Amino acid sequence: MAVYFEQRISSARGTDSVAADVMRHLHARQHLGKAIVLCEGNPVVMLSASRKQWLKLARSIQKQRASTLNADKILKYTHTIARMQRMRFTMKHPLERPDADIYFLRPSQLDTIPANCFTFYLVQHIGSTHAHTVVAGMPADSLLVDYDHSVIWKTYGLLPKKQLEAHVAEQWQIMQDFLRKYDVHPKKLVQGKNTNVDAMDDALDTLLGIGHRFIQAANVFQRALELARPLRISADIRSQYDTVILLAHRVQALASSTYSQRFLESYFEDDTFFLYDRVREYLLAYGETVAQVVARHKASGRNSLARAISNAAFLRGTDTSSLPVLKWDAL
Repeated sequence: MAVYFEQRISSARGTDSVAADVMRHLHARQHLGKAIVLCEGNPVVMLSASRKQWLKLARSIQKQRASTLNADKILKYTHTIARMQRMRFTMKHPLERPDADIYFLRPSQLDTIPANCFTFYLVQHIGSTHAHTVVAGMPADSLLVDYDHSVIWKTYGLLPKKQLEAHVAEQWQIMQDFLRKYDVHPKKLVQGKNTNVDAMDDALDTLLGIGHRFIQAANVFQRALELARPLRISADIRSQYDTVILLAHRVQALASSTYSQRFLESYFEDDTFFLYDRVREYLLAYGETVAQVVARHKASGRNSLARAISNAAFLRGTDTSSLPVLKWDAL
């Protein structure tokens, strides 16, 4: 398996510009696993600046959550904020702090690298000996983000990040081909900045019938997306990606045999903040009972969706005759 590199120039401004850019970049990759920031100088300064920027990002996400009434976005932001607040920063060796999430280390400390560390940030110059050490310890599919640009990483066998991005495009094509077999078209699920609610219901009704196969296909696509982040893509394509991942989340939420929290991480994990009632996390309360929603979907021919909602309510021990349920807000 390959290892990749990205040569990056900080797009942030101010005295903490590199730290700010590193944290913005990491924000898009935080669900992948651990990260290491390589500092040849004093890691204390970089850690302090990075933690400040990370908290600043968390406050920004909190403002976004407060400004929306969209149930799906509120759920997504809540999980993101919860994770960000739990992220542990350290300058200690991974063997001393195996529970940490972001390590600020000198290259000489890289004798042990966590297996699930998929992102390395090089913020200062390192020599060839340390470059060899870094590359030798990087796990397959990991990414080295280089702000120094003094090392020619191709000579060490690393591949440009563009190849990861190309793989996303390939997997997206496969995902679209899979969905077309069942007459589900991502473009038709999006109306401007919003989702087409009826089209989403129809798609969900269809995909619930092939839930296992759809989740498998969505998992492969999501993994490619995770490894290639952050991505520069058009707003239209991003909306389609989000919509398909949202469908995968809803299929999981209504299909007890395949349910997990995985797609919440991608749709941009802590059980404390998770809405356990699968009916309530699928919809946004506006007065209908579960029985009325089930009847409405049956009348529209969405029998799989009606059955899934009824089963989810039953599994929760809910009186379906009187429970007010939810409807989707536009994305």
